[in-house]
This record gives sequence, structure tokens and C-alpha cells, in this order.
Amino acid sequence: MTQSTSDQLAALAKELVNAAAEQRLTMRVLGGVAVYLTCPSIATHPTLPRAIKDLDFVAPRADFDALAELFVARGVTAKTRDESQWLFDKDGVEIELTDPIFHERYHLDFTARLALASPTLPLADLLLIKLQRAPFADKDIKDAIALLLDHPAARGEADGQIDCAYIAQLCARDWGLFTAVYDNTVRLEQILDRYLVPKEAQLVWQRIEVLQAEMDRAPKSFAWMVNQILRRPAQVPA
Repeated sequence: MTQSTSDQLAALAKELVNAAAEQRLTMRVLGGVAVYLTCPSIATHPTLPRAIKDLDFVAPRADFDALAELFVARGVTAKTRDESQWLFDKDGVEIELTDPIFHERYHLDFTARLALASPTLPLADLLLIKLQRAPFADKDIKDAIALLLDHPAARGEADGQIDCAYIAQLCARDWGLFTAVYDNTVRLEQILDRYLVPKEAQLVWQRIEVLQAEMDRAPKSFAWMVNQILRRPAQVPA
């Protein structure tokens, strides 16, 4: 997919989010277009651009009917719907509208996060969605690298910053989520040189280390500790 097509998708995403806001409806972009909107390197870096084929939104389920009317008024065609996911089409581009409670692999509730950034979900959520995936596909690897290359990892919500403490807190409650995210950050460290020149790779590696350190120090739940003992006993501190 050409950059101009990605630009068109990004423009459409912002148009729909702004139109929703005018009707006091909260909707945010996620997925590849969200990374494209927040990471200049996804378009300009020689190895990070990737095909973006669809457009993904998240919004409260109670607003789906109103958002569907908004979409149709702008030439978007309704396709299918179920309880938590509605699909639309505009000129061959699939548009997906989902509620903020994700069950892709782990339970993630982004309801309270919708108000923290616009037009996309916060950067930490965009990164978390990528890092919890298995398999860790090339498109997710590129998006994760772009997020970490373009934005510092630090504690707290701030413009242009990935809140590593937020990610760590979620991972400290769910052993499966922790291991998925941690393992994928280790995978990233092993392959950075395939995508980045040494100076860039060093910067991303440092930001991964910040995230990993925050994940290590976050107080873990009892269930997390039990899972660690049972499933990865060799990694339990003596």
C-alpha cells in the first residue's frame, strides 16, 4: 500500500473521530493507522513502512448505533455486526468498530483510556496491543519498533510519552500478559539490527530496558506469583 493511501486512511480516521466528537461521541483509532498517525518513522524510515489495509476504531458499545449512522452519512456501508464488533466498508477499505473491552488474548479494558488521548488510544495502549500478540507478526514488530523509536518510555501519562508504569501495572496482575509482553520485548532486542541502524537500535534497546525494569519492579499479585512458580520455576528468585 502506498504512502498516499496510508495518508488517505489517516485522514479518514481523523475525519470520523472529529465528526464523532461533534456529536459528543468518543471514538479512538487503533491498529496500523493509529501507529501511522503517531509515529513519523512508520512512513519515513527505510525499513519500517508496511501495508495498511483496514481501519480500526474503538468506542463504547452504547454508542455503536449513533456511530453507525454517522458512518453511513459519510458514505460508509454497514456489513456485519455482533455484540462487540461491527464491520463496515468504504471504497474497499474495511472499517472495524469494537468496544473497549478486548479479549484478543488477554482481558484488556480500555474504557477509562478513551479520554486520555485523541484521535488514537494512548501510546502505551497502542504498544501494549502489539506486544501481547502471539505470533509476533512482522507488522506488529514494525509498529512496536516505530512506537519505541519515536517516543520515550517513562512513568506517567504525558504527550508523546509511553507510560511504562501503566503497562507494568497491568502485567503485574496477569502472568500470561506479563510473559507475552516480556518475551516479545526480548524478541525485539534480538532483532533490532534487522530494522535499525546501530544508533537507532541502541535508543530502542534503552527504551525496552526501561519498560522491562518497570515490569520487573512492579508488585505482583498472588496469582501472578503462583503462576510463575508453577510455570517458570527456574525464573523464580531464590
